[in-house]
Amino acid sequence: MTDTYFERIEHTADLAIRVWGDDLPGMFVNAARALFALMSEAPPTVLHERRVVVESVDTQALLVDWLNELICLSEVEHEVYTDFAIEELTTERLTARLRGGPAAKTRTIKAATFHDLHVERTERGVEARLVFDV
Repeated sequence: MTDTYFERIEHTADLAIRVWGDDLPGMFVNAARALFALMSEAPPTVLHERRVVVESVDTQALLVDWLNELICLSEVEHEVYTDFAIEELTTERLTARLRGGPAAKTRTIKAATFHDLHVERTERGVEARLVFDV
């Protein structure tokens, strides 16, 4: 599966992606968009807005913690999210608003992992490689 902001990459047991953004906030948004594109076949029709604050030790850990917070929120609220607005992003803190709602059918993704994780600046902007435990 290839899209303008992410692509699936081969991985032996789990689900791996490469995701791009023009800048760091854009990459964080696109990583969240990719997560829910992989989890849900159709976007929700009823939308709710939520605010999320995540703190961590560095940018890479913040990315993993952000995605795991979204996975947890999705599981607890039985929702998927489609719209993301980053309000604050530092190397150790992210504040965002997201919109989503109930999804008819979802694929289970247990967690974002640190396995093979990397975040780097490239000619495309900011790129990350992520592996999800499924």
